Amino acid sequence: MSRMFDALENARSLAVQKQAFLPGLSQGRGIATNLPLWRLWQAVETRLADKRRKIVQISACTEGEEDPSVALGLARLAGAVMAGSPLGGGVLLLKTNESQSRVDDDGVVMLGPLPGKNGDARALNPHFLAEYWRKLSEQDELILLDTPSLTASPVAQALASTVDGVILIIQAERTRSHVAAEAKRLLEQVGAPLLGVVFTRHRDYRMKRG
Repeated sequence: MSRMFDALENARSLAVQKQAFLPGLSQGRGIATNLPLWRLWQAVETRLADKRRKIVQISACTEGEEDPSVALGLARLAGAVMAGSPLGGGVLLLKTNESQSRVDDDGVVMLGPLPGKNGDARALNPHFLAEYWRKLSEQDELILLDTPSLTASPVAQALASTVDGVILIIQAERTRSHVAAEAKRLLEQVGAPLLGVVFTRHRDYRMKRG
C-alpha cells in the first residue's frame, strides 16, 4: 500500500503547483453549463450528506457499456466546486486505464490507478481496501472509482462492498433489463448502497434515484 500511496502523494504536490497557474477554475468554467452533470453531483451530495469524505464507485452494468466520460466529468465538476471547501477539497479519480498517478488536464483532479491493476489480489481484500480508503481520505474529500462493469468484474464487486455508494451506468436502448436487475442484485448482495442510475446516450446523462 505504501508504494501506491506515495505515488499519489507525489502527484498531489504537482496538482497544487498546477492549480496556481489556473485562475478562475474554481468557478467551474467550461463545465458549469453541463446541467446533467450538475444534477448528478447534487444527487451524490444529497444522498451522502452525512459523509464528510465520500467514496463513490461508478460502474456499467455489463461489459462493453462503460463510459469513462461520466466519472471524469463528475470529477472535474466536483473539483471545481470544492476548490474552496473548508475541508480542503481534493478530488481523486481512480481508473483502470491509469498506469501511474498524475494530474488531470484541468488541474483540480488527481488521477491514479484503480486497486487490482495487474492482478493485484489486495483489491479483493476488504480490510486492505478499508485502510487504503482511510489513508486517501485524509487528503481528498471525494474519491471516485471508475471501475469495470459490475456483472463481469470480481474486482468491481469487491470494491463496491467498501464504498459509500455506487452509481450504475445504463446505456439507453442497449442495456437489457435483466442485466440491470442482476447488477442491482449484486449490489444488494455485497451491501453496497445504490445512489442512482445514469442513462447514457450521446453523452446525455439522466440521473435517477436508486
